[in-house]
Amino acid sequence: MASLTPLRGSISAEHQGSILEVKGKFQTIVTLCCDRCLSEFNQTLACNTEELIWLKGNGPKPNELNSSSHSEDMDALMECLDPLGSFDPERWVFEQLSLQMPLVKRCGADCPGPAQLQPSAKTTDVKPEGTDLDPRWAALHKLTSP
Repeated sequence: MASLTPLRGSISAEHQGSILEVKGKFQTIVTLCCDRCLSEFNQTLACNTEELIWLKGNGPKPNELNSSSHSEDMDALMECLDPLGSFDPERWVFEQLSLQMPLVKRCGADCPGPAQLQPSAKTTDVKPEGTDLDPRWAALHKLTSP
């Protein structure tokens, strides 16, 4: 994920038998494109999270969790990692920051919205197909043009 500023923060991972407890607090600034007006804007992405990762091939069984100090967190153990594999902290941070990305990217409350098409000087002229395209559709129009 390209960012405007370096990623700052900390991450810690603690091995607790059959569970890997990962904690992280980090932030960065990314440049996004507004879904409405297509202008670029900067967005801060910040994350303060912790996750329990089960170190088995399959998910935890209730009797295995009862003996764990995290028995109350059974619903939190959604991720599994091969106990002979390795944990990639860079990928984990990427996934956590990706979850912080807004679903709808808006540059702000004062977003001008889509570019308005200006009426031509001669409104009675017949215009060729596609000349009044919203600029957001220009790339698609280029694909369909010979």
